[in-house]
Amino acid sequence: MKTIVAVTFQNKTNIFNHTEKCRNYLIYTINDSVIESKRLLELSINETLHSFFQSKSDTKRHILFDSDILLTRGIGNGAIEKLAKYGVACYKINESDPDAAINKLINGTLEAMSPISNSVSGCNCNCGKKEH
Repeated sequence: MKTIVAVTFQNKTNIFNHTEKCRNYLIYTINDSVIESKRLLELSINETLHSFFQSKSDTKRHILFDSDILLTRGIGNGAIEKLAKYGVACYKINESDPDAAINKLINGTLEAMSPISNSVSGCNCNCGKKEH
């Protein structure tokens, strides 16, 4: 079975902790527990999930909606619910290395944390703001 996994990768080093503002993603294609491909997806600021969700357009489709799973270090319930409407399962994880996270996902050992509402925890990007 083929699975496409998007991993937040803003700084091109570690898994990023602000999904909706992220402009860089690693896209892994996994087929029967084997990584077939890994590529970098670079988005413009107008292509972020934040911009997409703010546009409130039901006619557009975001490129990340081609993913089956999204892995990130920070995401709120609202974004999880919005992505779920498009068939993308989101997992907030502690792992910072994307390749290690993918290997744990394949091996069934990746641990996901429960997301906390942005109104309680802030945006999770360490910017000091409660919301964006």
